[in-house]
Amino acid sequence: MSNYTGSTCPVCHKKFTDQDDIVVCPDCGTPYHRACWPKAGCVNADKHGAYEWQPDNVPADADPACPNCGAHNPPGAHFCNHCGVPLPDHPENADRPPQPEPHRPVYDDPAYDPSAARRTGPAAGQAGPHIESYAAGPDGSVYRRELGPDDTIEGVKTRDWATFLGPAGMFYLMQFFRMEQTKHKIGFSLSAFVFGPAYLFYRKMWKEGAIFAALDLLCSLPTCLAMLVISDAPITAAMPTAWLEIGLNVAAVLNWGVMIARGFLAVYWYRNTCLRRIRAICAAQPEGQARQDQLALRGGTSVPAVLGYLVAYFSLSGVLLLLGLDPVAVSSLFMM
Repeated sequence: MSNYTGSTCPVCHKKFTDQDDIVVCPDCGTPYHRACWPKAGCVNADKHGAYEWQPDNVPADADPACPNCGAHNPPGAHFCNHCGVPLPDHPENADRPPQPEPHRPVYDDPAYDPSAARRTGPAAGQAGPHIESYAAGPDGSVYRRELGPDDTIEGVKTRDWATFLGPAGMFYLMQFFRMEQTKHKIGFSLSAFVFGPAYLFYRKMWKEGAIFAALDLLCSLPTCLAMLVISDAPITAAMPTAWLEIGLNVAAVLNWGVMIARGFLAVYWYRNTCLRRIRAICAAQPEGQARQDQLALRGGTSVPAVLGYLVAYFSLSGVLLLLGLDPVAVSSLFMM
């Protein structure tokens, strides 16, 4: 409890020691003895949203100050005692290994050099991330150029694109810039080709994800019916089966067509989805931190959406078991 040692409990007004059992208000960071907390709750409840607890007797130039929330921390602290962000190095902490930084858009990285000249080859020796893409010249030729934070793609600054895109933003920025320059919609995505609706939901493409989930279900129906027939399920007792072989072949061809279309057009669909949402945010928010916060909140990726899709997908197996699927009979067919 070295972060709080020497500071005062606001309920009993006793100094904290290293042996004390301390709890912290999740809203403002004020520490309490565990026995004191239930007596009054947080004494700063009326200030929540505008108040952040600071240790007692911290000078104005205390080091290190948190780069995220601005709170001052005791010398030697590795992480902010309020928000948990890794703290910058200081003399008493110089030998500790570098700590990972929170995810930030590429153009917000302090190592980014906006004054770098346009590159015509590998940028060996230059510090910081950069985004290179290819542009069409006036004579139809193609040349390499760097995209700066204030360059635009479809009228939107690349800084706003990068904040909205989140993970793999550099890849998509290059793809979107190429599409704008060449007017070509094709851009292959292996993730969309292989993972299908899971990829679309991960990228928050709700409409496209639902459409391709329905198409995948349609393509899998002949296979599901064939497995029920093999299992002698009661639901298939009076069902004609002569068409199943043709249905399986048609479904296989359709499935490959769906996968190919998804793989080659998903990036273009993603660009359109992002562009529509970014423009709506930019129209509602003036340029500044509030806009960047909204872009980061509404953009990025969604792991819960993927998990929800996978739960629904594998629930189909449970439905088939209820309808009479015999796993042993089906597995024996594949082992022949």
